[in-house]
Amino acid sequence: MLLRFLFLLLFSVFTACISDLNAQGFALHPLSEQCAESEELQLFELLTEYRRIHGLPPVPISKSLSYVARVHAMDLAFNRPDFGGCNPHSWSEKGSWKPCCYARDEKRLACMNDKPKELTSYRAKAWEIVYEGGETAKAIDAFDLWKDIGIFRDYLINTGKWTKPWKAVGIGFYGDYATVWFGEGDDPEKTYFGCGADSSQLNKPQEVESPESSESRLSAPHRPVYQIITISLNSLEKANHEVVRMRNMGYANAKIVPSGSNFRISIAEFPTQAEAQKALAGFKENFPSAWVLKPE
Repeated sequence: MLLRFLFLLLFSVFTACISDLNAQGFALHPLSEQCAESEELQLFELLTEYRRIHGLPPVPISKSLSYVARVHAMDLAFNRPDFGGCNPHSWSEKGSWKPCCYARDEKRLACMNDKPKELTSYRAKAWEIVYEGGETAKAIDAFDLWKDIGIFRDYLINTGKWTKPWKAVGIGFYGDYATVWFGEGDDPEKTYFGCGADSSQLNKPQEVESPESSESRLSAPHRPVYQIITISLNSLEKANHEVVRMRNMGYANAKIVPSGSNFRISIAEFPTQAEAQKALAGFKENFPSAWVLKPE
């Protein structure tokens, strides 16, 4: 009798887990068990240093908004609500949230702003930026793209239409996606830890680093290079899909190079102009319009 009871109990728990998994396409730990993964911590450090360079204070990392960010990254990865004419701010119908196709929904701002209320106890408005790289998302790749595009850079350093100081920031990674949520209010969830080896409590006061030191570390990976450009596109969504297509063709180094309101696709880099020009002839066999982009 006891064995039968235990079997039924385990079966009911298993069924509940499967039901939850089927409802949204993925299983998710509750908010109370969330912690910041290494890429999320790295992106937070990059954003914080970038703000220091511009004379701005750090924005506290938010457990609630990070939960929303990770849920959305998972929804995008599993359920792909950004397809069919929608964009990455969209949410699918497969979860405990209000779905929307952001590109077409008349109430799209509410769909974005209200997501923290739908999923957590965070009550202030929040705004999102999304990165999709066509392969496992990395903090440095997302950061490099965002800081070079004006509409995203405004979020990072409170310029343009985002001059009101942020009170909280949430960061979530999953698969090809990274999402960041900037909040207008404080997070009632005050304690947030890193995962595993990074299990220290976040938002503790840290020694202030000079802007010059931060700037040199941020710019260290960026050496002058000559790039082979295959095409220039007028939307980030198109550019993301083109990068994925290029990488599937075997061009593993394909990436986006922002240029004003357009997005160039680079498939190779060379340290000198002579090397780039020599290689260009080979690339022109597949990409007749390819050209060499000189470093700025």
